[in-house]
Amino acid sequence: MKSFQSLIDETLEAEDLEELESAADLFQFGVEKGYYNKRQADKFNVTYWKKKNKFLAYDISPEFKMSKIDLITIVSNAPMEIKDNREELMNYVRGRLKALKGKIHGIK
Repeated sequence: MKSFQSLIDETLEAEDLEELESAADLFQFGVEKGYYNKRQADKFNVTYWKKKNKFLAYDISPEFKMSKIDLITIVSNAPMEIKDNREELMNYVRGRLKALKGKIHGIK
């Protein structure tokens, strides 16, 4: 089994969602076998969601004319149950943009 730090490093180096999900599967296997503790699980979850939110925002960014940082923030705040459905996530972002129009500099 990989050391926890090497698993975190691989997760941070993931280049797409498929690699990220592979790291999550490997981590889940380690948790089931008792290799990782609760503190490590919390750290992995923070790392995983930070990376996943970035990938999701980059995936839908061609649809929106806005700063990627603002888009990552909106995606990060989206409910977890819609993040696996691209259309629902895009509808959520559109709704947030309508609600925030004029409050965030640079949104047209």
